[in-house]
Amino acid sequence: MTAFNVGIKVASALAITATVLEAHDIAKRNSKRTMSQVSADKYVNDQIGSMKLNEDSAKHGAIKKFFQNLDTTDRIMEVGGAIGGYLSGAGKCIKNNILTIAFAALGLLAKSKPTQIIALAGMGISILFDTIVNATNLFEKTDYLDK
Repeated sequence: MTAFNVGIKVASALAITATVLEAHDIAKRNSKRTMSQVSADKYVNDQIGSMKLNEDSAKHGAIKKFFQNLDTTDRIMEVGGAIGGYLSGAGKCIKNNILTIAFAALGLLAKSKPTQIIALAGMGISILFDTIVNATNLFEKTDYLDK
């Protein structure tokens, strides 16, 4: 195995590792955000639901008040929101970096030099494009006062 082959394999492995670490970081933040949003939404729904009565009844009002503060499903909803948020965040990151992942996988599996060069160039171009689009303000409107 030549140094070029080793370099391609290392670059491919690093690209995949960087994407996985970024996906995990984004997924953790999205998980916390979604869990908080689900909890807040459930609280508001419980509050609104407890204020509505089909009939003017003190008994039904007391029962609704009891269920409002019971919070039996709060934790289940929070855990579900956290899991859904994690999967959503990871999926979004993988979708945004699919070309880098594909070219890195090609670089790991490639046997011929032309295929390895295509994989290396593809990784470089996709990472450069991602950096230009997402880490700079070249294509963003920065002066909101101008029409």
